[in-house]
Parts: sequence; structure tokens; C-alpha cells
Amino acid sequence: MEKKTQKLYEEVADRLLGQIQSGVYQQGDRLPAERILSKEYGVSRSVIREAFRFLERMGCVEARVGGGTYVKAPEISDVVDPLAMLFSQDADFVLELVEARLILETEIAKLAAVRRTDAQVRELHKILDDMRANISHGGRGIEQDARFHTQLAQSAGNRALNLMSASCSEVLNRSMEMTQMLEGVPAQALKAHEDILDAVERHDGEGARYAMRVHLLSADENLRKAFADRKENMEK
Repeated sequence: MEKKTQKLYEEVADRLLGQIQSGVYQQGDRLPAERILSKEYGVSRSVIREAFRFLERMGCVEARVGGGTYVKAPEISDVVDPLAMLFSQDADFVLELVEARLILETEIAKLAAVRRTDAQVRELHKILDDMRANISHGGRGIEQDARFHTQLAQSAGNRALNLMSASCSEVLNRSMEMTQMLEGVPAQALKAHEDILDAVERHDGEGARYAMRVHLLSADENLRKAFADRKENMEK
């Protein structure tokens, strides 16, 4: 009996998920009440309730006390939390994530150069102005570095790429705290971002792609050095 109930709520959840993905229910929409879906699907209300809980654990819906169940947009935390756990336990995974980011963000830079608006270019300039000021006052430019990549992903005009980039960036921001402590890295990072922005501003997609690749390969090298230094210090 338990297996049958399990199968039923998963089937109901799959059907509801299919309707969400096809646009029958959109972000912010309230799903039909348990009694309505119970009648529609020919199952008990407890099965519907379990299906709702299953979708909530997936991050697809949210239950509001006294207000029903609503379709929600995926949140970065749905992706980042498992990655953050791996970050704390596996240095090799972080290096693999940098490799994945190299593939992802070079294409984001290229798209941003093609699709960016003048307002987005102005915002990118403002971020680099803030980064320059922060570094000149002895800071490391970490917050501004992260903001630059976030804004660039938004400028690419692709929500899926934006979400994937954000999931990588949120985790790699932790590694940035290690690499930005290396001598000369903040100034190096600022110059790299200026080169990327120059290409983006000129609508030079291939130039932006190349500048991002150079930047991320350098970041990968710095991260490997930071990990090696940390390991050496731990062994002393």
C-alpha cells in the first residue's frame, strides 16, 4: 500500500510539473485547491498534499500559510547550497567548477557584447569605477568583481545562463577570498575586467570571449597557487 501511495504522489507531481513547464501554471499562479485536484486526478487529498510537498522540496512551488500553494521561480540557493557543501569538502571540485565556468562565461561574454544595452554598459563602468576605488584604498575588489560578472550575465539576456552563472559565482566567490590575497592579483583582475568591458562596449563578441578566457585562465592559475600555498601552510 505504501509503494502505491508513493507512486501516486510522484505521478501527480510529474503531471503538475509538466503543466508548470508548459505554462499552464506560471510563476506566481496559485495551484488549484487540494479538493479540486483530488477530484480531477481521482486520488485522495493526502496524495495531492504529498505531491505539493514533493514539488516544494524541488523548489518549484511554495506553500503560504492559509493562502494555498503557488508556483515560484527557481532560486539560486536551490542550486548553490549543494555546491557550497562540495566546496568546503573537495578542492578538486572547485577546480572543476572553474573549468566549467570557463566554458560558460566565455559564451556569456560573447552574448553580452552582442545584446548589451547602453544602460548595462554604464552599469558595468560604474562597477569597475567602484572596484578601482576600492583597490586604490587598500581593498581587494572582491565584491565589485562578483558584481561585474553578475551584471555581465544579465547583459547576455539569457535567464538560464544567468542562473547557471550565478550558481558558479556564488560558490567561487569563496575561492576569490583566497586568490585576491595573492600579491598583485586585485590589479590584475581589474585590468582583465577592463579588457572584457572594452570588447563588450565595442560589440566585439569574439574579443569579449577571448578577454574572458584569458581572465579565467589566469584566475584558475591563481586558485591553484592559493590551494598549494594553503596546503603547504597546513603541513608546516
